[in-house]
Amino acid sequence: MPLLRLARAVALALTAVLLLAGTASADVSGPDVSGWQHPSGAAVDWPAVHAAGHDFTFIKATEGATFTNAYFGSDWSAAAAAGLYRGAYHFARPSSGSAAAQARYFAAKIGDQSRPLTLPPVLDLEEAGGLSPTALISWTSTFLTTLQSLTGRTPIIYTYPYFWRTAMAGSTAFTSYPLWIASYSTSSPPTLGWPTWTFWQYTASGSVRGVPGAGSVDVNRFNGSMASLAALALSSAPAGGGTPTGVTDPVSPSLVTTSAPSRYVPLTPTRFVDTRAGLGARSGPVSGPLTVTVPDTVPADATGVVLNASVVNPSAAGYVRVAPGTSTPLATTLNFVGHQSATGLLVTPVDAARNATVTVYGGSGQVVLDAVGYYTSAVGDGGHWVPLAPSRIVDSRTGTGGVTGPQHGDVAVTLPDSVPADARGVVLNVSVVEPAYAGYLRVAPTGTTPTTTALNYSAVQSATGLVLTRSTGRSVTVSLHGGAAQLVVDLIGYYDGTSSTGQSFVASTPQRVLDTRNGIGASGRAVRSVTLTLPASVPAGATGAVLNLSAVSPSGKGYLRLAAAGDVPTTTAISFATGQSVTGLALTPIAAGRQVTVTVYGAAVDVVADLVGFHTPTA
Repeated sequence: MPLLRLARAVALALTAVLLLAGTASADVSGPDVSGWQHPSGAAVDWPAVHAAGHDFTFIKATEGATFTNAYFGSDWSAAAAAGLYRGAYHFARPSSGSAAAQARYFAAKIGDQSRPLTLPPVLDLEEAGGLSPTALISWTSTFLTTLQSLTGRTPIIYTYPYFWRTAMAGSTAFTSYPLWIASYSTSSPPTLGWPTWTFWQYTASGSVRGVPGAGSVDVNRFNGSMASLAALALSSAPAGGGTPTGVTDPVSPSLVTTSAPSRYVPLTPTRFVDTRAGLGARSGPVSGPLTVTVPDTVPADATGVVLNASVVNPSAAGYVRVAPGTSTPLATTLNFVGHQSATGLLVTPVDAARNATVTVYGGSGQVVLDAVGYYTSAVGDGGHWVPLAPSRIVDSRTGTGGVTGPQHGDVAVTLPDSVPADARGVVLNVSVVEPAYAGYLRVAPTGTTPTTTALNYSAVQSATGLVLTRSTGRSVTVSLHGGAAQLVVDLIGYYDGTSSTGQSFVASTPQRVLDTRNGIGASGRAVRSVTLTLPASVPAGATGAVLNLSAVSPSGKGYLRLAAAGDVPTTTAISFATGQSVTGLALTPIAAGRQVTVTVYGAAVDVVADLVGFHTPTA
């Protein structure tokens, strides 16, 4: 880190004792790196770093509100691949952007912070930017709380004694956060009012085998055992700080809100954002938060807006979260792979100005948004949800539905009589199986031109997505553009046309109910079936759940299915391919006791589920 190199001569003497050219020590140690450790583009040899006896590293990700370390992505992946625990840090520039904006920028660049081997994110605070201690303390508090809400991790503070004592006036307001202290001239570092230090940068003049720049590498110690380091990496502390106790739901039950029971109102699909053309937002690829305004066909008091969201040709893998206005996004709605476009259906509330914020984490990509409907509790138009026993109405592999063999172009799909002719919307799970090459799929009422993409797919890799569309005379048209593929369509239910039957939708603050990476609901990638009890915010009489369901880093191909506990799952919710995380919106009935079963078919995979709403009987 670019810390002022105080007492360098003394530090060099200390270094000679503590670090001998990268020789392994009994301490839990590791370097921190930035672009300075890549002279003329040289790479860090991370396996050599690990072989030299180091256990972790911190990697500079961002600075201010606009700068990203060009080597962050490659170092981040390679360090973990070499078996090192890794953490990301942000160099604060309080004079060049608000604390919240810098925290959002940092969070967007570092991506999912709950992955294995990941240490909590770090605020590198060593520049006041002209702010008074009072103003800088406020800036720091905003940054830390914003970052924690975005990542679900309790951040680490990096600083050095003189700066903290002067620019921060020796504040003790942040002692619940782990301390990373830079101190080069002492046998043990000062703790500045903290109970203890967590990391100690004891030299800026080290030599670490595998890191270019001998004699100019920052080296650090961890104040604990390897078991303690692993606990810090795989957990996040409670919001008030304290000892890590394992990842918990990032939303306190007291903060969960639910909407009034609502009905669904369909819209003619309306494209209101396309950053390729500068429609509804600035032109160009998006990274980080993008605030958008939904069309005025959506009333300001809508309890939720239904969108098809696409990320087109992203530069690298990542994910998307959406939240009302400028509030913190809590649930992943879409995952994407580098250079492969992705589309998914999502439901989000909006604020009173009909604004939502779309945040793109990881690689940047063009963003396309289509509004397809909304939920309302107001008196007037709209229909209630009517679930059906999931049924396969098309399977071209078996000739079901009169459709046989790989399909390309328009495919007419006839709905069964269980869907009334005046249904306001029909909900389908649509799958393309082993397509010949990449493409995309659109669905529309028969006789109309489909204008919004419902699903993107890659060559050979099966894909599944939830589709909400109107129908004409119980018929819809599925249009496949690109590679021919076997087509599977499952009917899930419909929205009635009279508002006199069916069930109401209730939007909820997103709550994580399953994360096998962190022991929420179940643990481990070997899970095959897990029965979840939904949180108490879902009433005992609720009939169905609406979830964002994710398959994370699968070891091979497979798919996930949902069902009420005790029922046999019969329809695929999402499909996944080797190494590619995927997220999709899923609707499922729930059993007595608020229970839902998630079943994994195929390869080992981590599974994440976020509750975003539920259905209740119509009053």
